[in-house]
Amino acid sequence: MSAPILGIDLGTTNSVVAVADGVEARVLPTELGHRLIPSVVSFRPDGTIAVGEEARERRLIDARNTVYSVKRLIGRPYEAPEVSRAKQRFAFDLVKNASGGVVVDVRGETYTLTEISAFVLREIKRVAQVALGEPCHQAVVTVPANFNELQRSATKAAGRVAGLDIVRMVNEPTAAALAYGYGAGRAERVAIYDLGGGTFDLTILELEEDVFEVLSTAGDSFLGGDDLDLTIAQHMARNLGQETGWDATSDPQAFERIRAAAEWAKCQLSAQPVVKVEVEDLEGPEGPVDLRTVMDRPELEDLIREQIDRSFEVCDEALTAAGLRPTDLDSVVLVGGSTRIPLVRERVEHFFGKTPRTEIDPDLVVAQGAAILGLTLAGDGGRKRRRLDIQKKTSAELDRLRKLREERRQELPPQPAFAPTAQVEAPPPPPTPPPQALRKKPKAEPSLIEELDLDELEPVSSNSLKADLARLGFDTPKPVSTAPSLRRDLDSLGFDPLELDLPDHLDSDVPVDLPTVDAPPRIHGQAKVGVGGASGRENTAPFQLDDPLAFDDGGLPPLPALESEPPGSATPLTTSRRDGTLAFGTGTDAAPIPSPSLSLGDRPAPLLMDVTPHALGVELTGGYAQVLIRRHAPIPAEAARVFSTGRDDQDSVSIRVCQGESEQFAENQPLGEVELTGLPAGPRGTVRVQVAFQLDASGNLDVKAIDVTSGREQVIRINLLGGADDQELDALSERHEELVGNA
Repeated sequence: MSAPILGIDLGTTNSVVAVADGVEARVLPTELGHRLIPSVVSFRPDGTIAVGEEARERRLIDARNTVYSVKRLIGRPYEAPEVSRAKQRFAFDLVKNASGGVVVDVRGETYTLTEISAFVLREIKRVAQVALGEPCHQAVVTVPANFNELQRSATKAAGRVAGLDIVRMVNEPTAAALAYGYGAGRAERVAIYDLGGGTFDLTILELEEDVFEVLSTAGDSFLGGDDLDLTIAQHMARNLGQETGWDATSDPQAFERIRAAAEWAKCQLSAQPVVKVEVEDLEGPEGPVDLRTVMDRPELEDLIREQIDRSFEVCDEALTAAGLRPTDLDSVVLVGGSTRIPLVRERVEHFFGKTPRTEIDPDLVVAQGAAILGLTLAGDGGRKRRRLDIQKKTSAELDRLRKLREERRQELPPQPAFAPTAQVEAPPPPPTPPPQALRKKPKAEPSLIEELDLDELEPVSSNSLKADLARLGFDTPKPVSTAPSLRRDLDSLGFDPLELDLPDHLDSDVPVDLPTVDAPPRIHGQAKVGVGGASGRENTAPFQLDDPLAFDDGGLPPLPALESEPPGSATPLTTSRRDGTLAFGTGTDAAPIPSPSLSLGDRPAPLLMDVTPHALGVELTGGYAQVLIRRHAPIPAEAARVFSTGRDDQDSVSIRVCQGESEQFAENQPLGEVELTGLPAGPRGTVRVQVAFQLDASGNLDVKAIDVTSGREQVIRINLLGGADDQELDALSERHEELVGNA
C-alpha cells in the first residue's frame, strides 16, 4: 500500500503536518508532542543547521544567523517594496542575487528563500516519517490565497529541494473550509477570516454538500501576527528608551529578544487580563539593561486596533467582488493563531453580525483540510487505508529528549519568549449553532447529480436554494452573480483567431491590440495535478461526482472525545527566571488543547472550485497591459490568442507576462518572459502561432504554443524572475542533503 499524502500548512511563523487515513484527519506531533513546528532555520557556528523549536530559541542568542518569517518574501524580486520593508525588520541580511531574486547572507554563505523554505519542509517531512514510521514523499501544501505565480512556483521548487513531491497546492482558506464542511451536509455561504503569522486573507465560498466553490478572495501580505508583535515590541522599546535613554531598536540582537517577549505577551493577554514582562540583561551600551513592564489587555488592544481594522478593508474588498453584504453570509470561520485575540473575535462578530465559528483549532484546521484533499488525490487506495498508527516514544527516549531540551535552554537568556508550541489556551467560546438557512431535500425530489455529464454538469445554483428558503418563510440573501455560467465549454468561448502583427518584443513600436478575454470555463470531473516538480509530468486524479447529493438537518459531525496532551509536551511556565531558562506557555490553568481528529466516514471525494487571485496578462506597446485571464476566474483555466509574425522569416518572438489588475504593465507584478523559438520561415503575417495560458488547480501557470499551419504543439516554460532552472534546483538539493547530513 502506498504511503499517505501529507497535508502541510507551511506557515510564516509555524507549520503543521497532518494525515488522513480514510478514518480521520489527524495532526502529527513532534517527538515531544508539539503540533506546531516553528518555521525557523538557524545556522550554527560549526556549519550545521537547526530547524524548528531549537532554531526559534536561537533567535534569542544568534539573531544575525537565524532566519524566520520569509514566507511572505518567497518568490518576490529583490526590488519589491515588500522586501525593502522586511530588510528594516530583520537582524539577518537580505541581499540581491544575479537573477534579481532575494537571498539570505549568513556566515559567509548565501541561501535562496526557496532553500530556507526547503529546510522547513524537510523538517516537516522528518517529523511525519518519525510519527508514522514509514517514508513520506508526497504532500498537498497550502499557500495564502493572495500568493502570485512567482510565490507559488518558488514554494513548489522548495518542495522539490526538500525531497517532497507537491502533488497539489491549495489556498489556505479553501483547505480550512474543506476541514469544516467536508461531510457535514451543509448548504451555506461561508467567509474564511484567515489572520496568520504573516498574511491576512478573506475568502468567501459557497458550500453545497461536498462541492466547495470560491466566490472571491482578497488579502494583505503584510498583515499578520508578526506585524502585531513588531508593533508591541516597538512600544516596549520606546518605553525602555524613555526610562534609560537607550534605543534598543538600534541593537538587532537586543530588539530580537524584545520581539520574542512581545509575542509571548500577546499570547498571554488572549487568556488573561494582565501580564508582567521581564527581559533581563539586555546588552546596552553602558552595561546590562533590564526591561520590566506590565501590560494589560486594553493597552494591547489600543496598540493593535488600527492593524485589526485594516483587515476589514480587505473584507469589504472580497465582499464587493462577490456582490455580497456581511448579512448574506451564513457562517464566519476563524483561521490562524492571531484569531485567538479577543479583540479580533469581537471585531469579527461586530462586522459580520454573527459569532465566528471556532470548533476546530485555528492553528490546525488548514493542515487538516490539506490532508483530506491529499486523501482524495490518493484515489481509492488511500480511502481504503486503515487507521495509521502514531509511533510512540519509550519513556527512556522521552526523558532523553527532555533532558537535551533543558540543557539547551540553560544557554538561553532569562526571559519569556514566543507563543507556546504545546498550544495551551483558555477554553474558546461555545460553538456557534448551525445556521438556519439550511434545507433538507424532499424525499420525492430526484438527486441533484444523477449521472456524470461533463457537458451538462454545473454546481447547484443558489437560486434554487433561495426558492426553497422563500417557501419555508426564510429571508433570502442578496443574489450573487459575478461568475459566468459553468456550463460553457472551450468551443463556446468565442475565441475568434486574431491575425496580429507580433514584433520581436511586444513593447516595440508596432501596436498590438488584444481584446478582452471572457472568463474560461470551469473544468469539472478531474483535477490535473503536477507531480514531477519542474519535469512537467501530470497525473489525472478523477473526482467522484456521481454520488447523489443529500441535505441533512445541518450541523457538523460531533468531534471525538479529547485526548490528553501527548507525553513529553512542555510544562507551561509563566514567569521569567534567573536560572537562565525560558518561560513558555500562556500562564493560565487551562488544560492543553489536543489535536482534534476529524472523522471522515465514507464520503465522496470533494470538488474544489477555486479562483485565481490576480489577473494574468501580457505587455503591449506603450507599456500597457492586456488581461488574458481575469482576476477571480475559476481555475483550472485557459485562455488563448493567435499571433502572427511581424517581419519576414522571423524565427522567434518574446512576450512579457505580468500578474495584476492595472492597465499599466509597470504597476503590475512582472512574472517573466515567454520565448517562442523555432518558428518556420515565411513572409510577415503568414506564420501564425496560438499561445495558450493555462492555470492548473494549484494556480501554477503553464504556456502552450501551437503552430496553426502545421498543428505542431510546443510546451514553453516561462523564465520566471528570480526563479531557478532544473540544474540549479538539483544543485540546491545536493547541498541540502549535505547540510542535513551534518546536522
